Amino acid sequence: MNRPLSVLAVVLLALCIGSAASAAGFGDDILAGMNLGAEEVEALEERLGSNPHDLQARGQLIVYYHAKSFRDAGSRRIHADHVLWMIRNAPDADFLAAPHAKVDPVMNPEGYFAGKFAWNDHLEQEPTDATVVGNAANFFSEFQDREAVIETLQKAKSLDPHNPKWPTLLGHVYLRVASFSRQLDAIAPLPEGLDADSPHLPDGLAGLFEQPRPEGSSTATLALEEFERAYELTGDLERPHLRGSLAKAAFDAERYDDARAYATTMLDDATSGWDQGNQLHHGNLILGRIALLQDDVAQAKYHLLEAGGVSGSPQLNSFGPNMRLAADLLELGERDVVLAYFELCANFWPRDELKDWAALVEAGQTPDFGANLVY
Repeated sequence: MNRPLSVLAVVLLALCIGSAASAAGFGDDILAGMNLGAEEVEALEERLGSNPHDLQARGQLIVYYHAKSFRDAGSRRIHADHVLWMIRNAPDADFLAAPHAKVDPVMNPEGYFAGKFAWNDHLEQEPTDATVVGNAANFFSEFQDREAVIETLQKAKSLDPHNPKWPTLLGHVYLRVASFSRQLDAIAPLPEGLDADSPHLPDGLAGLFEQPRPEGSSTATLALEEFERAYELTGDLERPHLRGSLAKAAFDAERYDDARAYATTMLDDATSGWDQGNQLHHGNLILGRIALLQDDVAQAKYHLLEAGGVSGSPQLNSFGPNMRLAADLLELGERDVVLAYFELCANFWPRDELKDWAALVEAGQTPDFGANLVY
């Protein structure tokens, strides 16, 4: 695969994971669009022909075409057309906060800029509607329009100051920016001999390289501040789901005592529920990385194996385990514990990638873990 495109695929997937949880707030009737058959799609299109304002039907079709848009240009166009209709006619619809309501600026630049123009129109006409402002922020690309994403989320937060949704979303943006800056510097320096406006870069990819790359720790500090604000506003039942973000942001902000405290709480409180695997996996990885900073390799190895020994979660089962600590241990020559980690992870993520990575490690090489360094 072309190097810039492969890099883009990695970071796009990482951002999709960061947004995936937001889809959980939408009803099964809308998300059922992922499993539509051809006859059902035709029936929904007929419903829209009779009633263009049938948002349930349009939402299901957006979900359906979104899944196909990564492989098929025709589906990308239809998906963007449905999203654009909803932006123009129902900008306050809850569904427009879903990841399916985004149009990719690289794969469909015309659709993206049409949607961006429509959202900017709403922001001028309805500048005090927090839902509209937040929906616009969801649409704007963190690659092409990072500042617009941040500004609109800050605006939504000021309009709706007691809602933890806005600082949570803003914290995730800052955290992705911090991680993205480090990962891009490591895996995607601008190819030698090219500049950001080179005609040899794919359409829309130039924006990836044009974006300023801020200092990771300072941006992570902003993320931590937003997550702490969200934590204050969030009820007791939802607070555990923020601790992973708090621990990651604190670690990236180099506030290691705070990171250790949050990660330890994640392990102590992970007793049951769909998020238990995430809490145990990521809490142990944070503690392991802190141990490495203190040159305690034995403790880091212990936490790596504990992270691999979880029973899984919806996210871990789909996207796989995080490999950051494993990569750090490989740099120290600790191949055996990393191979054991792969074997444990295969219990919830039985993918060929683990076998391929194991073969490379056994041969004395370090795999390219791609987006699994970010998840």
